[in-house]
Amino acid sequence: MKKSFLIISLVFGVLFLAACIAEESAVELDGPVLETENFDGSVDFNGAVVNTADFPVQSVYVVIFVKDSDGNALAATSALVEEGDILDPAQSFFFTASFDSLPPEAHSREVQIYYDLLEE
Repeated sequence: MKKSFLIISLVFGVLFLAACIAEESAVELDGPVLETENFDGSVDFNGAVVNTADFPVQSVYVVIFVKDSDGNALAATSALVEEGDILDPAQSFFFTASFDSLPPEAHSREVQIYYDLLEE
């Protein structure tokens, strides 16, 4: 029983990992994301994304996660780059995502980019 559960879990894990890495993202960061702490304690993340694919995309979101030293998410914020608007191939767009303040346990930041494919 334990052996079959382990095999099934392993198969699902491999399939999940393959699905996650099977396709490169059409939208990527265009340079570093700059972190700025303001006088009021708020923190801004400024950067740019670029469409590296040969097809347009729409509704690009940039999500920034703040994590502790164990990799657990402490907070997240997002920036909508262009809702419903089209980001053409090779086009870049600037974004700003803000936190009121960062948790004292903040250790690392992770950026994830989401977008929608155009329906034909």
